[in-house]
Amino acid sequence: MSWLRSPHTLLTLLLPLSLTLPSPAQAETASTTPSSPPPASTPSLTPQESLAETILTHLGQVPERDNHFRETHSVRALKAPLKSSGILRFRAPDHIEKITTAPIHDTLIMEGDAVQIHHGKSPARTLPLHITPVLELMAATIRGPLQGNTALLKQFYSLSAQGDPASWTLTMTPRTSEVAHMVHIVQMTGHNNAIESIHLIQANNDVTDTIITH
Repeated sequence: MSWLRSPHTLLTLLLPLSLTLPSPAQAETASTTPSSPPPASTPSLTPQESLAETILTHLGQVPERDNHFRETHSVRALKAPLKSSGILRFRAPDHIEKITTAPIHDTLIMEGDAVQIHHGKSPARTLPLHITPVLELMAATIRGPLQGNTALLKQFYSLSAQGDPASWTLTMTPRTSEVAHMVHIVQMTGHNNAIESIHLIQANNDVTDTIITH
């Protein structure tokens, strides 16, 4: 199954959803040593960063989602874009289903630290999310917005937004060189706490556009 071995193909198949479980934040303990320097102050957020956090907070307040999607994959090696459609489901805290119904039947189910992928007529395969960086990135990119987990997303992306909480565009750009080797940019648009579109440009310049309807 070569599509499972290629990071770029995995991203094309799996990343664009209506979005590892978030690890608990590690508490920082103050030093009792008098000579220790004071903790560094938290940098203030720009208006674009603050709006991004507000949007994510609103998205994370929705415990269940059932949506339809239409997806277009523009792959440089192909003359024509690939189109697909199907159903997206989310159940808090971490259950996600992407069921492609056309042109062929594919199923992706993510829960806990595992993802089950059933591609066409091939046998279903279950993989731990930590098996490869691309799966960890996929899980964070999908779950982070749906869970409203800003801390998780900031492990991989710099976050900014335009508009206002009622009508917005959320932009995620790689924070590390490792992420930049897989993804160039992820942009989501929406209204209030609903994601309506996702625009993904991979590091190899393949593009996936997803339209989500409710």
